[in-house]
Amino acid sequence: MVNKNYRLIFVANVTALACLYLATFMINAFYDPLCCFLLFPSANRPVPVVDSRLQKTNHLVHGPANHSALLLGSSRAEQLRQQDFTPLRTFNYAAPSFYPDEASEYLDFFIKKNSVKPTTVFLGLDFYGSNLLMHEHAKPPRHYIETCSYPLGAFKTAVSHDTLKYSLRVAKGKRDMFMYDPLTLDKLTIVQGAAESDKLLRRQLEVYRKEFYGDYRYNENYAATLRKLKDGHPDLQFVVFTTPVSKQLFKLLVASGRIPDYERWLKDVVDIFGSVYNFMIIDPLTSNQGNFLDAHHLYPERSAPVARIVSGHPQPQDKGIGRLVTTRNISAHIAEVRAQVKQLTQEKQP
Repeated sequence: MVNKNYRLIFVANVTALACLYLATFMINAFYDPLCCFLLFPSANRPVPVVDSRLQKTNHLVHGPANHSALLLGSSRAEQLRQQDFTPLRTFNYAAPSFYPDEASEYLDFFIKKNSVKPTTVFLGLDFYGSNLLMHEHAKPPRHYIETCSYPLGAFKTAVSHDTLKYSLRVAKGKRDMFMYDPLTLDKLTIVQGAAESDKLLRRQLEVYRKEFYGDYRYNENYAATLRKLKDGHPDLQFVVFTTPVSKQLFKLLVASGRIPDYERWLKDVVDIFGSVYNFMIIDPLTSNQGNFLDAHHLYPERSAPVARIVSGHPQPQDKGIGRLVTTRNISAHIAEVRAQVKQLTQEKQP
């Protein structure tokens, strides 16, 4: 009788545990915050940004990989929307604190998983990426690629209680500052009030003052890294652009004495790729702080001119935004930037 009771308790516990895991699996598979399944388009609710590299690599592994172009870059490029690259179907593989040494592995993995070979790679470059002292560098691409490619990886994620926490947040409709559309991976960014936006701006200016611009040394291998990327993919068209930052952050660049490094950066990029769309200047887009969530992230809907320009279909309202810099006009462009710098030095510094 005692043994029978033990067996019943054991069976009951196993059954309860199995039901718990089954319920966890079903909830996680349905709401899918880590983009492992993409089984229920009807449940297309915004998911929180948990780990951009993990979620996007999962999406590439498990989702419909039929993209005609690729976008690589930092969280600034991540603000660009797929719809603004139309007619190209562009996979946004950009992620926070992206550095050029990550690009080759993610590009190769994208080519391997995509059903068609892309013809165009949009590469967003940030000045901070030229810093030898890499701040906030992520885990290497191999970590994410192996994690997401592991045969039982999706199942392991689906029965995870950590994943369940995010699924329940999605189910309850909780909104974070940054969310993903799980089908397109477009960033959904909550508009901040003027006071909150200014608070973020000031906080980031201080970080850049101390770290990204204050603790800076030009990376002598920067150009070699980009050249290796380009030479390793001679059949692809690289459309390169610098990411826009707010006027306040550009003024800080000037005040930090980084303009000679900035000029060297532009020359290196143009020398390798032949041209670059430079949005890291003072123009109608960057001069309007209302276009920015903070010091350097455009609101997604305000990033549309950048996507339209680099993809070759600018609209009349995009006139005056950015400059196409080539080997022929780079000297004139640098002269234009120096004129802007001269004017900025006469203004009050942030």
